[in-house]
Amino acid sequence: MRASKVDVITRSARPLSLDLVEVPGLTLPIGQTVEEVKATWRAHADLDLPWHYFAKQTGSRCDEIGALYVQRCPLTWAELATVAPDLVLGLKQTDVGWDYPADGLSWSEAAEVAARLAELHGLPFRLPTESEWERLARGSDDRMFPWGNSFDAKCCNLAEANVGGTEAVGTRTDGASEDGVLDLAGNVDEWTASVYAPLPGAHWTVPITETWSVDPHVTRGGSFAHHRDLALSRRRHAVYRPWQGAGLRLVADAS
Repeated sequence: MRASKVDVITRSARPLSLDLVEVPGLTLPIGQTVEEVKATWRAHADLDLPWHYFAKQTGSRCDEIGALYVQRCPLTWAELATVAPDLVLGLKQTDVGWDYPADGLSWSEAAEVAARLAELHGLPFRLPTESEWERLARGSDDRMFPWGNSFDAKCCNLAEANVGGTEAVGTRTDGASEDGVLDLAGNVDEWTASVYAPLPGAHWTVPITETWSVDPHVTRGGSFAHHRDLALSRRRHAVYRPWQGAGLRLVADAS
C-alpha cells in the first residue's frame, strides 16, 4: 500500500486536506460468462433478486486502467462544505456528523464538485469511470469483495450491518481494499463518470438502457440501505428512487 497526505489550499485560504491513496494501473478484464454470473446469482438466492440485476455483469471487454490517486474514503460533508457550501445547506441533515459521507447528490452535482476542486486547486480531480472504480474494488488479485472473497457484514455498512444510516467514513477498516481504500462497499452509493451500457456480448436479457433509473450514469458499492449483493466488486447499479442521490469519491490521474 502506497499512500500520501496531500494538502490543498482553496482561494479563500481555507485548508482542505485530502487523504489520497496511490493505486497502480493494470489491464483489467471486464465482465463474466453467463455461467459465472448465474453462479453468483444463485449464491445470493436468499435475497430473492431477479436475474436481470446480475445479468448486466455478463459480456466481455478489456480496459487499460492507468495509475490513480484516489480518495481513501468518500467525500465527507466537511470536505464538501469547503468547496460547495450551497449543496451542504440543501442536503445535510443536522443529526449527521461532518465526518460522515456526503450523500444525496445528483450526478451533475457530484460532477460539479469534482470540477470545482480541479479548478480551485489545479489538481485534475474527477469522478472515476466505472472500470476504474471496479479496479479499486477487485484489486490486482480479482477479489469478489473489496476485502476478499467472503462476505463479512463487519466490513461494510450495508443493510446486513443493521446501522440504518450512514456512519463516519473509514470506520470499517477491516473492509479495506488491497490498496487501502475504504468504504468501497456500503455507507453511500458512489457516482461514476460512466453512462450505463451493456458489455459487449452481454446476455440477451440485458437492457440497452435502463429507462427506469434516475440518471443514466452508473453507481457502485451500494449504501447502508442496500444488501450484500451490491458489495460485490463487479456488481453494476444505478440510482432508481427519485428522492435519492449518491455520494462521490474523487480520483486524479497519477501521471
